[in-house]
Amino acid sequence: MSRKEKKIREEGFGRILDAWVPSEGAGDPIGCVATSFTFSPVFFEEECLGRFLHLESDPNEDGPAYLIEREEKLAPIMCAAVLVDQHHCRGSRNLRWDLLPARLKGSVLHAKLSLLHWTNLIRLIVSSSNLTDDGYRRNQEIFGVVDYKPGGSSPLDCLKQTISFLRLVVEYSQIDSGSPPLQRWYRFLDRAEDVSKEWGVVNDVWDRKAIGIQSVISGPGYPDIFKKLDKIWPSGSPPVDAFVASPFYDDPDSPNKPAERLWGILKQRGRASVSYYVSAEDSRDEEGTVVIHAPQSLKLSQPQGRDSVKTNFYRVDDFLKQDKIPRPYHLKSLWLENDRFVVYIMGSSNFTSPGMGISKHPNIEVNLAYLLDRNRDSKRKKARFLEASFMKGEKIPSDISIKWELSSAQDDNPPENTEELPLAFSLALYDSDDEGKGIVILHFAESPPPEGWRLMLEDKSSIFYGEKEWKKNACPSEIRLEWHDGPPPSGFWVSWTGSKSTAWWPVNVVSAHSLPPPAELKDLPLEVLINILTSARPLHKVFKEYLARKNERRDGPNEDLDPHKRVDTSQFLLRRTRRISWALNSLRERLERPVATMECLKWRLYGPVGVMALAKALERETHSDEERAFLLTELALELTWVKPNKAPGCLSPDKIRQEIRSLLKKLKNTIPRKGLKNSLIDKYVQDVFNLILR
Repeated sequence: MSRKEKKIREEGFGRILDAWVPSEGAGDPIGCVATSFTFSPVFFEEECLGRFLHLESDPNEDGPAYLIEREEKLAPIMCAAVLVDQHHCRGSRNLRWDLLPARLKGSVLHAKLSLLHWTNLIRLIVSSSNLTDDGYRRNQEIFGVVDYKPGGSSPLDCLKQTISFLRLVVEYSQIDSGSPPLQRWYRFLDRAEDVSKEWGVVNDVWDRKAIGIQSVISGPGYPDIFKKLDKIWPSGSPPVDAFVASPFYDDPDSPNKPAERLWGILKQRGRASVSYYVSAEDSRDEEGTVVIHAPQSLKLSQPQGRDSVKTNFYRVDDFLKQDKIPRPYHLKSLWLENDRFVVYIMGSSNFTSPGMGISKHPNIEVNLAYLLDRNRDSKRKKARFLEASFMKGEKIPSDISIKWELSSAQDDNPPENTEELPLAFSLALYDSDDEGKGIVILHFAESPPPEGWRLMLEDKSSIFYGEKEWKKNACPSEIRLEWHDGPPPSGFWVSWTGSKSTAWWPVNVVSAHSLPPPAELKDLPLEVLINILTSARPLHKVFKEYLARKNERRDGPNEDLDPHKRVDTSQFLLRRTRRISWALNSLRERLERPVATMECLKWRLYGPVGVMALAKALERETHSDEERAFLLTELALELTWVKPNKAPGCLSPDKIRQEIRSLLKKLKNTIPRKGLKNSLIDKYVQDVFNLILR
């Protein structure tokens, strides 16, 4: 890290995308789940997942090589999923990660939470940033990161509370808990909870520490944030001063309940103050007047009859001093303090009634609370770090003329002219049959769909299915439809009689193996598979060279002046058998490496560069039944010699051998026994499989 980068970090600034990059020693990616209010599938896939998976290729420059690397690194992970508020849960994407709508009635999912898991690291990210380009790259936002790793000292209670929240909040997707996407979500959380049992400490947040951390969750079924503050704040003297950073507030025409509740937890006698960090500007019409984009009710909520209390306002800067680029104010935080203690809450909650959890229909919010004991922070290192991350502003003089103007647009308002997907449309899945043909599976809830409903393709060019066909099939709760329209669909647009717009019904997969491989990886030539398997370099790099050579042959002269190079010796039986033998040996070594997830093992066995892909290439490109039978039997024999290595957090050798044995049975059925003219080959095949499958 350069001195400049180090200085920026010390001053409380950082790049939230860097939190998606695995630290040294983190290990292989296992999976990630996240929640967001607004959402960009392209941003999440290319920027967040790209860093989480440590992709080396670029989607804009490397073309097919990027698609191959993305496929290679996404396929083995246990789960990648995002739960998004239903009003923003839409968009084309790669179906190797799940997109789930949070379908709340009367409120919204406003939490911005990400849980990332590598073999040796679990990272919790809580922020004010939506998973969008604006949230991560443009706005002024705030985020906190808590890492859990072997021998770590982070508070396990915070992780447990977060995992419990993620189990509960996904139920708002309104789909059956046994469905494939929810099963992936739950299995991922089970693993994260299980492996992290000794990756932190379990004790009171104030126990012998200068600083502690707790999760602060609000929403249906959770206490509001002010009640949580009552439990968090140490017994004894209450907080004296409060500092609120929020770009959004309650309607100005009603009492400001959050401000009233805040004054209620401050010291009730003697000096006390509340300071608000607000967006403001000089009035264009009235010289010497400042326009504050907040309700006057913040000031009017101050207790009457107490001369020792005060309400302050600070004008925030729309520029960061590091880059002087306009950056909209979007962060949310609350700071409480007295002479000894500080409680600093940051995350997704605006200082509104829904955001603080005190309205009839509260938002679902997630925050982190940092708890500081100044008596144990003798050198003020931790205090300075927390202070540096709080919003900066210029105090607005109390004697200046103020004009109050609060925008009607709120951070958590659903977008106008959008339709919520009716609950009748429960779950849409993509699967494939044994021949690789695509199938769309539609699940309907008990409540009837609205009249005149129809599903349209992503480009809205044509209707895929509708009420008329559904009724002809006796209105089933589940229907399976063949998919003939190219790549699997990311979702369907849904409209019905009287709908003012269209709603989005996202599609998820039954399993990763339901998806067809990218066109570039489908039915790779045997020679290419051999080159990939015998190379120590990553798949996408080998494939990139293959594409380059292929393009050269297509575009350049096809003549070679060296007569020896004009002869394709790769087809000579002895040379061919030797190269296949090298590939089989490399394949065995690959299968012996520790594997963290069943998805990764399935990729090695059934993926486009796995065992069955090699078997199919041998079937296609061998010159006789005898050669085909011999080489497939050699492949089977090589698999029986696999000795999987053990590693913490990885699949057991017995489990790996069990999956290999299941594959051997399938492999046996591909060998052409009836057409073999050579009795020695026939006997060899029979003896080998009698030995390995007994």
